Order: sequence, then C-alpha cells, then structure tokens
Amino acid sequence: MALRRRDTEFKHLGVSYLDFKRVQMDRVLTGFLMRLNHKGLTSRLVRRKDLFVKEFADEFTDPVNADRFQGFAEHPEMARRWVETQLLDVVNRGKPAQEVAGLRPLHGLTYRFRSSRHSRPYGADAQLYEMLRHARGPLGALALEQLRAFFFTGLGTAASVPAQKTPVDIETQAVLHLNSQVKADSPHTVKGWYAAPPLCVGQADLLADDVVRLLSLKDLLPRITMVEYLKILFAFHLALGQFKTMKLLPVAVARSAADPACGHDRCPASATAQDPLAGCPFRVGLFMDVAGVPGTPAAALAEHSAEHWLRRIPDFVRASYTVRKLDEFAEHLVGQGKERRPPHGHFTVPELLRFGTDDYRKARDEFFGSRLTAILDDTPVSEQPEEVRPLLDESMGLAPFEKYLEVLMAYRGPYHHKYIFQAIDSLLLKNRPGAAIAQPHGGRRRFILDSALLEVLVQVALLRLNPRGASSPYTHHTVSLRLDEFLALLRDRYGLYVDRLPTADGFGPAGLEEEAALRANAEAFTTRMREIGFYDDLSDAYLTQVITPRFSITEDGMVATGGR
Repeated sequence: MALRRRDTEFKHLGVSYLDFKRVQMDRVLTGFLMRLNHKGLTSRLVRRKDLFVKEFADEFTDPVNADRFQGFAEHPEMARRWVETQLLDVVNRGKPAQEVAGLRPLHGLTYRFRSSRHSRPYGADAQLYEMLRHARGPLGALALEQLRAFFFTGLGTAASVPAQKTPVDIETQAVLHLNSQVKADSPHTVKGWYAAPPLCVGQADLLADDVVRLLSLKDLLPRITMVEYLKILFAFHLALGQFKTMKLLPVAVARSAADPACGHDRCPASATAQDPLAGCPFRVGLFMDVAGVPGTPAAALAEHSAEHWLRRIPDFVRASYTVRKLDEFAEHLVGQGKERRPPHGHFTVPELLRFGTDDYRKARDEFFGSRLTAILDDTPVSEQPEEVRPLLDESMGLAPFEKYLEVLMAYRGPYHHKYIFQAIDSLLLKNRPGAAIAQPHGGRRRFILDSALLEVLVQVALLRLNPRGASSPYTHHTVSLRLDEFLALLRDRYGLYVDRLPTADGFGPAGLEEEAALRANAEAFTTRMREIGFYDDLSDAYLTQVITPRFSITEDGMVATGGR
C-alpha cells in the first residue's frame, strides 16, 4: 500500500517543533544561539564545506596573532589539542571518522562556524526559543534578555563588533577573533514557520524562571560550568515539556477540545509559587532511582515509571496525526470559502480540535474518504498487509477519518515510535552526565537522578527573587533548605519523586516492599547530596539537617563562598 507525502506528513508546530530525532545538546544550543541573535529566526549564513581541526588551530598559532594568543605559536601541538578538546564540537570524537560539527557553544557567535551537515538541532532549538518567548509575564523576555547578555559578552552595541575594553575569557577571545573574519549574517524566514505557543504554557513559565535564577550565578561560576549547567537545564525542560504534551494532547483530542485548565490565560501554574503546578490536571510524575544501581528495588520502581511513560508514545503519535490531518482539513475548508483563517494566520491546536466534532462530520468524512480511496486505489487488495485489512472492513464501524488514521498508524506508527523513543532518550541525556534516564546494556530503561542534574536543580532551588527596591547587584539571593523541603520542591516543581510514589502516573499506594525501597532511595539521596557538596549532617537534630549554597548571596548583594 503506497502512502503519498500528504498522507505521511506528521509534524504540526502547534504540537511541537521537534523533528523527533536523536539530538546533541551542543548542537541544540548552537541553533538556539542563532535564533537568539535573530529573534527566533534562523541565519542565512550556511557552511556546507567540511571544517578541520588544523584550520582552526592555525588561526591561533599564526605568528601574526602572537600578541593576542601568547605562547600558542611556540607550542603548536598543545594549541591544537586545546582547540580540539575545549573549542570544537566534534562528531565521532577520537575515531577515524571524526569530523568537526562546529565550535562548542561557549559564545553567542559560535553558530557562524557550524557545519550544516553535522550540526543539526532537529527543531529542539526552536522549541526551546518558543517556550521562552511565550512564557507569561516578564519572565520569558527577561530570560531571553539575560541569555543574550551572557552569551554575547565581549561585543559592542552592533552585536557583532568586539568591545574594546571588556575583560573576557580565552574561549570568548578565540571566538571573537574567528568572528572578525566572517561577514555579517542576516535572519532567514522559513516558509510555513510561525511562532506557535507551547501546549503547556506553565512548563514554559517554569523554564524561564529557572533560567533567570540560574543566570544569577553567572559572575560566580566559570563560563564553561555555566554553559554546561544551561545545557543540562534546557535538555531537562525539553524532556518535561514533551512528557507533558504526551499526557495532555491525547486527552484533548479525545474530547475535541482543550482542557478548561489549559491555555495562556487559564493555566493555573505559577512558576514563583511554592507549588508551581498546583491545579494542573496534567502534572508529570517520575520516580527517580537515586543510587543508580541496577537490580535494586528502587531501580525496579524507576523501570516501571519509565515504562509507564514510554507506553504513552503510541497515543501521542495518533493524537499528533489527528491534529495534523485536521489542520489539512481546515485548510481545505478555507480554500473552499467555508471557513475563515484565524487573524493570526494559522490554526492553533485548540482551534483545530473543533473540526473533529460532529458539526463537521459530513465534510470530514467526504474529505478523508477521498484520501482513503486514493490510497486503496494505488494498492491491489492482494498486496494489502493483513493487519490493515480488518481496519477497512465495514463491520468495524469506523468512520472514514478514523479508518484513515488507523491506516496511517499501521504504516507509520512504528517509525514515529522508534524516533520519539530516541528523541526522549537524548533529551534525558541517557547514560551521560546530567542524565535523567539510564539503560544498561541489554537492560531496561529507568529514571535516574544523575549528580550533574541534581547539582543544577540544587543551584536553582536555593535562589529566591530579591524584594522590589533591593539595591543588590544580583536579582536573587540564596537560602538554605531542609532536606525534606528540597524533596518536596523536586516533587512539586518538576514531578521528580524520590521518597514517595507518583500515584497518578502508574503507581498505586505503596506496600511494605515499596516503603522499604523508598526509605533506601531517600538514604541514597542524602548520600548523593553529601557527594556533590551541598549537604552536611551538622547534628542529629532534624531542623539542622539543611542544604546550603556554595555561594551565599544576601539581599544587599554581599557574597561569600562556602555558603555556611
């Protein structure tokens, strides 16, 4: 059975900008910086030629630049290794097939040196930018502004001209030196692209708030450390946003309307509240194995949690196909003059869902009946796969649109399932620093709380917004938290469960064995907090068992290292 391109089209920007491919966060951040510089658009500057380590190294070992990069010319091999390990994003690093994807995203201008063939963000950069753009209130604009200030440091007002007296680190100096040889680029508009709000604006608010909090430490942490923190935070929020979409979209499609609690003006979430997601009917609950040891009772619970969430993929694929095809149906009605295009130029997901109601049944059946007929006419009955034939039987009682969707799922469902699996793995940084999911060789996936991810979340959790009128140079000050308060924050803010079970997401009430596993997981959490240097047992008194920041920032801007 042959499917035409119009049948296989799956992506709808109102659902997600992701192409659902395996992504690398260095390349996602590189693409995001390009959009950050062009207010959401891509760049016309495209490099199709291969890049080489030697070409980059030669720029710094050339005697002409000896006054700017002192000592590089005298030690060319050392300089080459520094360029390769610290400055370049490399594909297949250390292997014979190694190639340069571009510069590591340590500065806003690094996107100008990316290889279009190897540095592909697969839509994750756009998803990230649009989440921040559409965050409510001043948070989104503030987050984007602070990200621009951090990444495009060392530039003058022209945003591409190096500032003359701005002190910068060696990596930034290197990027600015390379940038001086590149002609200015300009934004590029892609046909059919538009700024669609995320399905969950509450998740966008939370991302923006976390970014603003984290950037309060930009002057206290090495630049490379802050960039790594941001990559982990971005990947984590992209994954949470995808989980939220997988939970809410099938429900919305089934009822042919968005949930009353969802929407820019109706979402009850508040990023600055003690329980940011209070009132959200689609909260995410993930049980995290903290010890990270396969085969333990806690690991088994984390495996069950991961399996529960990954089982949502087929329903999400079907719901995504439904939205995409209803959009094509809506465009058909607009072309016939039977519907008007919305003032903003495109149909949002809530606007499309009404085309799945009984009010449009007759026109919908005619439109998709003709598409189904075209598919069947292209394929003799004898060549139709066995799993498709029952779907086409009149005794099934399926309407033409439902039959059409079932045929698409039979042919394309496994394909999308595979790549969404890969996309989620990569956004959760599977088996990598900052991971929220792990899978041993030949084993099952399970949610974990890697030390690098935990460190980022701790840094964010210990920051509070300064009161209005405070004269501090910092927008936030630090606080200390009791261990139980931090565990509650992980549950309420991100849906990460350590000492309890997420009963709304695949679990029932905890039994005796589960309670023992939860206690062991909580003890492992305490040990992990000690290992990353944020927690000390000062005494046996419960109220003195607190998590303290590495940098103590008061409301008047006084800073002390150690936090204690």
